[in-house]
Amino acid sequence: MAVQTDKKLDRSLGFFPVFAIGTGTMIGAGIFILPGIATSSAGPAAVFSFIFGGLIAMATAVSMAELATGMPRAGGTYYFISRAMGPVFGAIIGLGAWLALVFKGSFALVGLAEYLQEILPLPLLVIAITAGILLLVINYRGAESSGTLQNGIVIGLFVILTIFIILGIFNSNSENFTPFIPYGVDSIFLTTGIIFVSFLGITQLAAVSEEVKDPSRNLPRAFIASVGVVTVLYAGIMLVLNGVLPLDELVASSTPLIEVASMLGGSPGRIAIIAAGFFATVSTANAAILSSSRFPFAMGRDKLVPDNFVEIHEKFGTPARAIVVTGGVMILFLLFFDVEQLAKLGSTFNVLIFALVNLSVIFLRRVKKEWYQPSFRDPLFPLTQIFGIAASLFLIPQLGLLSTLFSSGVIGIGVIWYLIYGKGQAQPEYGLLDIIDEDQVPVSIEENKKKVMVSIGSLEHEKDLLRLANMLGDVIVGLHIQKVPPQTGLEDAQEAYTKKEEDRLLIEEFEEDVRTEKCRYLEVFSHDVSETIIHQAEREYVDLLIMGWHGRTQHHLGEDIPHQVMAHAHNHLAILKGYLPEEINNILVPFGGGDSSRYAFYLGRRLARATGAQLKLLRVISPETAAEDRHIIEDELRAQIEEDYHCDIDYEIKERFSVKDGTIAASEEADLMIIGDTNKRFKRSLVGDRSERIVRHARCPALLVKRYRPISKRGIKSYIKRKVLNRNSRSQLQN
Repeated sequence: MAVQTDKKLDRSLGFFPVFAIGTGTMIGAGIFILPGIATSSAGPAAVFSFIFGGLIAMATAVSMAELATGMPRAGGTYYFISRAMGPVFGAIIGLGAWLALVFKGSFALVGLAEYLQEILPLPLLVIAITAGILLLVINYRGAESSGTLQNGIVIGLFVILTIFIILGIFNSNSENFTPFIPYGVDSIFLTTGIIFVSFLGITQLAAVSEEVKDPSRNLPRAFIASVGVVTVLYAGIMLVLNGVLPLDELVASSTPLIEVASMLGGSPGRIAIIAAGFFATVSTANAAILSSSRFPFAMGRDKLVPDNFVEIHEKFGTPARAIVVTGGVMILFLLFFDVEQLAKLGSTFNVLIFALVNLSVIFLRRVKKEWYQPSFRDPLFPLTQIFGIAASLFLIPQLGLLSTLFSSGVIGIGVIWYLIYGKGQAQPEYGLLDIIDEDQVPVSIEENKKKVMVSIGSLEHEKDLLRLANMLGDVIVGLHIQKVPPQTGLEDAQEAYTKKEEDRLLIEEFEEDVRTEKCRYLEVFSHDVSETIIHQAEREYVDLLIMGWHGRTQHHLGEDIPHQVMAHAHNHLAILKGYLPEEINNILVPFGGGDSSRYAFYLGRRLARATGAQLKLLRVISPETAAEDRHIIEDELRAQIEEDYHCDIDYEIKERFSVKDGTIAASEEADLMIIGDTNKRFKRSLVGDRSERIVRHARCPALLVKRYRPISKRGIKSYIKRKVLNRNSRSQLQN
């Protein structure tokens, strides 16, 4: 008897275990090593640096909680950012996050050595390297203590530091806080960049998101509580240190917590802080090595690094190569950077990661991916994310030239690595520009309801446009614009308006010909017809804008309203030239493989299903095209028609030296031609050039289609041009 087997994840972690992980990963080396450096940079006001860093971490924690409930997968920030922005960013973030982890580990080893020097009179570098080698061996061999060590430290640290703060508050001298901001306000933000390494552990909470029970409740609470508690703890420690020690003594000390603990609690206090500092720095360094396989493993799954880099050791069951490389580089960095440089470099790329985590939430909310369904959504969106992005990017220049060069270098290396190794095989298949686009090119015609707007200018074309709208849309909006001279105010024109016979007939035709109950008719008074069409289509959030062009004038298409709309519209667009025949039996789609031609193919399939017509894909190639290239083109066309689209589809490859002439000749046999605009994002559009000439001279009615892509040279120029024209128009009206 066959038994059904279900695979499930044991979601056993409640709020407190998750809170303990988040708190434990943050209360690490930073607060034990950096207070003296921070005070030397900002004075007593360094407490604000920790608070500002906590606010950035809090914003990112909220964003991370949403991402973690929407994508509960191992890989943490790498997985979030790569799924939101594509594999190029995956390569950059994977490399950058790994290097930041290495710098953080090296920084912790220096701190570990400084605390051990209190009981072992050995050179700092010798202690740091020896400790690094020991941790490397422990993790390489897979000792269980390397994992349990993280959870056992947090309670002890919390208790010791809380007692330290309480005793310190009652022994502080208020005179030590004067002057409070000795080096200017800018020093606070500069110092935030230095100490930001103290908040980096929060990202590790995302790695356990798939193990959390009731994640929509427990994850946000754990993220926010962890950052909140740690920020208060850091601020309390800085206030105590500045209140107990004079500024010059605090700046001169590499271990000020030990000095203050000795003053507050004598020998027991000193021993307690040394033990806390030791365990905190060991914990941070160990976590860096322990987590070293997280990013390479996630990148390996996405085909961004070779599989053998993350091979599991046969005996120890650990990712041995990743651990050795991480530990080795960590130890090597000890020879080249001092503690402040390590802190800055450890912070730099993670500041950028925090910005990208917040940006990922905005992207994924905007594009509405089907697979992104977070059970927790930030109620303050997008204010939280905007603050997180702006504050993070503001910090990077504050970290200095070395850190900026480091970030730029990592980004450059990541892009080059993707182009050399990952391009064509890496996951996910989409990229940042595809995400920014309004939507992906449709594939299936069995989709949600489509909203179509029809710009109605005259009776003679209205019936054909509404016929197209009935076949392509499920919700139809009719738009008729009453042009008003610039000398007349719009409200004055509306009050003085008397409905003409043609306007009455336009409404009657609309009501008679629309085949759906979900329809509206808009009549708008405007000084600029093309601008109004564009604005109304945006305001109505339509999926497709349809309008007509008779092409009867001798003027170039670029001088009339359809061309202005084609050039500047922020919606997908279809312009009908000519009149539709009573029966549509043959539809021709010139197909170049770009987004607009694929969108034309999509519209052609919808029309073919509605009319029962045969759909033909056409590719015009030069007679001199190599046989190998011809086979590639033929395979591409065959792949398009082999999908089950529930309509009759064929393809033809025509050999002509002129694409325009070959396409026009093929149009003789069609009842309707649907042709797409250029597919090149940053190349000059063919509208007004080849596509327009084909439409103008086609021997059948033609539908000129453009898929809107906002990030393009045309889109950017259009935006600037529209802003300038609008400003000039307003000035003229005011004058």
